[in-house]
Amino acid sequence: MFVDQIHILVQAGSGGNGCESYFRRTDKKAVPNGGDGGDGGSVIFRGDSNAPGLESFRYRQHIIAESGGHGSSSRKRGRNGKDLLMTVPIGTRIIDRTRNLLVRVLGAGEEVIVAQGGQGGVGNDGGKDASLGQRGAVIDIELKFTIPADIFLVGLPGSGKSALMNAFTRTALKEGPYPFSTRSPEIGVWEISDEDRLTLCELPSVYETSHEGRGLGVDFLKHLEKARMILYVLDPGSRFSESLAKGFDVLRRQVELFSRDFLEIPHAAVVTKMDQEGAQSAFRSQRFKPACPVFCVSLKTREGLEELKRFIKNSLLKNA
Repeated sequence: MFVDQIHILVQAGSGGNGCESYFRRTDKKAVPNGGDGGDGGSVIFRGDSNAPGLESFRYRQHIIAESGGHGSSSRKRGRNGKDLLMTVPIGTRIIDRTRNLLVRVLGAGEEVIVAQGGQGGVGNDGGKDASLGQRGAVIDIELKFTIPADIFLVGLPGSGKSALMNAFTRTALKEGPYPFSTRSPEIGVWEISDEDRLTLCELPSVYETSHEGRGLGVDFLKHLEKARMILYVLDPGSRFSESLAKGFDVLRRQVELFSRDFLEIPHAAVVTKMDQEGAQSAFRSQRFKPACPVFCVSLKTREGLEELKRFIKNSLLKNA
């Protein structure tokens, strides 16, 4: 199950208490010799390209780092609590729900201390007053993940998005002959050459009333935030629109209702299933001419696919 947002309580380790103890010398004088407490461990999040998705946190929604050990006599310091390192996918946002602060984990290996461990207490060695260790920070956070794909496929139900993904990548998605077969975003990598690759993401289908919460809704459209290109996938015989133009307008309208800024993302229309009976004549009769490039493809015969690939490479790759 794909999870792109989750709520977690994060608790750093508390510092160990300082020790109050005395060594009685042969002259019966009491000499303070209590050791300091160890520091508590911090909770640290690190961006990692190999990290599992946020679904790995579904059954671990209270994260606690190790506390420091208490000081003891003979000036023995308590051991420090171990830091707790959590890996998250690159692009994860960490939001402090109480202070409304936001940090984005940008790159592989980048670390953010989310909850600082408490300092250990002071022992009474040297005549100091022994003290308790500080409590570790407790923070209510939300993790949000935005898919860092180059190209997103947005389409009406049954438009052939999964087949198009399979034609570009090795994801081998199930191509269901029924609407809403894609229930969550699916990611694949198009290996163009040893040096060049592009990441594609198929989003679940939208239609005219998706913004009202019908079907699978439109919340997943938030992943378009980092898109370099959107491919609007259309079927000339779709039962979810009167025409290609109407279907294209529906898709653009749903994107606009989510965020007008997303309309500025470079895009093209891809008309699939051109091998089916009547598809060619339907396309010609509808005179579909939106203000963007249009590509007619057959994913069975692969007709038109190379032209679409050339367009994408020329648009997104520097050395195309």
